[in-house]
Amino acid sequence: MISFELIAVIALVILAFGDLVVGVINDAVNFLNSAIGSKVTSQKVIFIVASIGIIFGATFSDGIIEVARNGIFHPTAFSVSEVITIFAAVALADIILLDFYSTFGLPTSTTVSVVFELLGAALIMALWKTGDFTDAWTVINGDSATKIIVGIVLSVGIAFMAGLIAQFITRLLFTFDYKKRLKSFGFLWSGAALTCLVFFILIKGGSHATFMTDSLKEWVANNTKLILGVSFLGFSAFSWLSIRLNKNILKFIVLIGTASLAMAFAGNDLANFIGVSVGGVNAYLRADLAGKLPTPTWVVVIAGLVMSGALFISKKAQTVTKTTIDLSSHSKEVKGSWGNNIIFVKIVDLVTFLFELIKKIIPGSILNWMNSRWHRSKAHQDDEKAFDLLRASVNLMVAAAVISYATSQKLPLSTTYVTFMVAMGSALGDGAWRKDCGPSRIAGVLAVIAGWFGTALGAFVLAGIAVSILYFTKSYGLIGLLLVVILSTYKLMHVHKRKTA
Repeated sequence: MISFELIAVIALVILAFGDLVVGVINDAVNFLNSAIGSKVTSQKVIFIVASIGIIFGATFSDGIIEVARNGIFHPTAFSVSEVITIFAAVALADIILLDFYSTFGLPTSTTVSVVFELLGAALIMALWKTGDFTDAWTVINGDSATKIIVGIVLSVGIAFMAGLIAQFITRLLFTFDYKKRLKSFGFLWSGAALTCLVFFILIKGGSHATFMTDSLKEWVANNTKLILGVSFLGFSAFSWLSIRLNKNILKFIVLIGTASLAMAFAGNDLANFIGVSVGGVNAYLRADLAGKLPTPTWVVVIAGLVMSGALFISKKAQTVTKTTIDLSSHSKEVKGSWGNNIIFVKIVDLVTFLFELIKKIIPGSILNWMNSRWHRSKAHQDDEKAFDLLRASVNLMVAAAVISYATSQKLPLSTTYVTFMVAMGSALGDGAWRKDCGPSRIAGVLAVIAGWFGTALGAFVLAGIAVSILYFTKSYGLIGLLLVVILSTYKLMHVHKRKTA
C-alpha cells in the first residue's frame, strides 16, 4: 500500500507547479507596472524581457529557499511524516489564497502568505501533538520569524519614502520636459541608474546564484569599488553616445530595469513558491532540514520557465497590474474605482495644511522656482500614458535596489509591498496625488494594505485548517483537499471572466 508520505510528496511536486503559476500572476505587478504604465514598448516585448529576467533570476534563489524550509519553525521538533504534512498544508492553502487575491485584482504578498502559512501549520500541528500552547510555541523559530515579519513591515515605510525622495529629486533636476536636460547632464544620471541596477542585481543578488563559484564570489566582494567605478564610467559613456545619437536612453533603462526587477522577484520570491515542495522532498529522502541543502540548478531553471510561461497565458496578471497603475497614474482619475470617504478627505486636508505650513518657511523665489519644475504642459496632461519614462525608471531603480539587497541578506521581504509602496511614493513625489483625487487614491491604497493584513490572517487560518485535516485523515484528507483546490481554481476562473467582461 502506498504510504501517506509518498502521496503527499507527489502532491507537493504537482502543487509546486500550481503555486508557481498563481504566484507569478499576483507578483507580476512587481516588475510589469512601470513598463506597462509608461508604455515603453509593446506588451509582448515587455513580457519577453521580463521572462528572460525571471529565468536568470531563478538561479539566484538557492540560498533563500532555506528560509522556507527551516527559517520559520524547527523541523527537528517533528517527525518526517509531520514535516511533510506541514509542507503539504502550506502548499494547498497558498494556491487557494493567492488565486483568490489575483481574481479580484488585489496585489498581495506571497512572502507574507507563506510565512504565516508556515507559522499556522507548524503551530497547530504542535498544538495537536502537545496539547499546550507554551510547549507548541517552542517549535517556532522565533528570532527568524520575527526578523522576517519586522523586515516586511519596515519595508513598507522605507520603500514609500525611498520612492518619494528619489522621484522628488529626479523631477526637480529634469522637470516634465526632461528631454532637454537629458541632453546636457542626463548621461551622468543614466550612468548612475544603470550602475545601481548592476550593483544590486548582479553583485548583491548574484552572490547567491547557484552557478557562482566561491572564488568568483570572493573576487566580486574584493573588487566591488572597481566594478562600480568601471560600470559607472562605461554606462555613462554609453548613455552619452546614445543621447548624442538621439536614442531614448530612458527606454533602455526601463527595459533593463524590468528585466532586473524580474530577476530580483524570481531570486527573492521563488522560495515562496517551491520552498515547501523542495523541503517536503528533502524530508522524504531523510535529508537534514536544519542543515544547508543546495537546490539543484535544473529545479530552479524549470521553475523559472514555468513562471515565464504563466505570464503569457494568464489574464489575471493584467488585472492585478491595473490596480497599481491606476492608483499611481498621472492622467487617470480614480474616484469611480474606490469612492470617497470623509476620513480620507480629512487626511488629505491635514496633509495639505502641513504642506502649506512648510511652504511658508521657504522663500517665495525658491517656491516659484520649484513650482516651475513641476509644471506640466498641455501635451503632458493629454498624454495617454499613466506616467512618463522618467518616473518609470525611478520606480524600477529604487524597487530593485531594496529588493536585491534584502535577497543578498537572505531576508525574504515582500517584493509586492516594496514595489507597490515605491510606486505610491513616487506618485506623491511627482504631484500625481492632487487634492481632487487624493481621497480616492488614499482609499485605494488603504484597501490594498488592508488586504495585506487579510493575507496574514487568511494564510494562518487556512494552513491551520488544512494541517488539522491532514493530521487526522491522512491520505483521504489530502485527496479531499486537492479536490477543493481544483474546484476553487475552476470557480475563481469563471468569477474573473465575469468580472473582466
